[in-house]
Amino acid sequence: MDIEIVRRIILARHLYELGIASSRTANDMHLFSAVNLFQDAVEAFLVGISDYVGAEVDQNTKFDKYFVKINEKISPKELPFKSRLLRLNRVRVDSKHHGIQPARDECLRLSLAAKEFFEEVSSSILGASFSTVSAIDLLKDGETKDVLLEAKSALESGEFETCAISCRKAIYLEIESLYDISAYKDGQPVGLLGGYTNAPYYARNKQYVDENVTDPTDFIVYDHSNVNEKLLTQGADNTAFWNVWRLTPAVYKTQDGDWIVKHDFSKLDEDILADKVEYIFSAALDVILSIHRTRQATQWTERKKYYLELSQENVPIYKKADKSSEETGRTPNEMTRIDTDYRVEGLKGDGIYWHVFQFEKDRFLWGFIHSDYVK
Repeated sequence: MDIEIVRRIILARHLYELGIASSRTANDMHLFSAVNLFQDAVEAFLVGISDYVGAEVDQNTKFDKYFVKINEKISPKELPFKSRLLRLNRVRVDSKHHGIQPARDECLRLSLAAKEFFEEVSSSILGASFSTVSAIDLLKDGETKDVLLEAKSALESGEFETCAISCRKAIYLEIESLYDISAYKDGQPVGLLGGYTNAPYYARNKQYVDENVTDPTDFIVYDHSNVNEKLLTQGADNTAFWNVWRLTPAVYKTQDGDWIVKHDFSKLDEDILADKVEYIFSAALDVILSIHRTRQATQWTERKKYYLELSQENVPIYKKADKSSEETGRTPNEMTRIDTDYRVEGLKGDGIYWHVFQFEKDRFLWGFIHSDYVK
């Protein structure tokens, strides 16, 4: 399926969900926005179907003509629910142009007609489920994409609990894992990058872990302002993110790669999930897709590996580009080559310093080497 068609289907689903939210409020004024959103959702969907079957429509095509042009292409089939959806359009016109408030019971009937229309046409024409048509294929290959494919498969087969858990795993891999404090459970981690986390500073210590971590999922400690800032800069909807976070059970991935699930009974209740799971899937996917697309659009220099040839063994490595700063270590006797990523003039103008690093299981070197020691 072409990506532009997928986007139309996703847009239709998004507008429909907004309409449902408006229709469920106690304020009758929200019924105006509900019917307009439902009609916009149907029209976006019809544009997508028109593209799929090759029906010639444009920005001037009237709502009722979509049915005529699409039916010509799919004959002898016909689009279902035409009369009810034309009624939806009539109610939308009355509400938008004449200020006539939609009746709540009719708004409900029209929302159900729209949903049945989406599902039946998606199945019969697109050969897909309306709730799971997605842009998963646009995601970068990897574990996040794999768990979202698992979620999609589970949703299609009615395994709502598995779907919800898989959606949370995707959120964990992209966001929550950045706030893991497990490295501090045995004390202060070793090395400059040891225990790196975006968790709040107050949680980065053994005392906090001892006093507050009661199960593995507690190792994730959010800095909420940091989360919201990251979501904003990555073009993701933070409301959708926090909704998925609230609606799904917490998960945690161990260093051995094992998943731990907090089986929260209220979040995994079958009746509750039946009502929420489609939203959970579409919201989680939208968040992940936004993050991946922002990353793909961000330009970086090509990453290569550079190394330095040393003129001797046991070379001092300084914390700063300054020979008088403390030593962070020395190169081992057998080492005459070390990784580097840049060089720079020293702080005191005493020559060039090379920034070096070496990460191995039993060795951690990081800092600056003076050009006196470089071949």
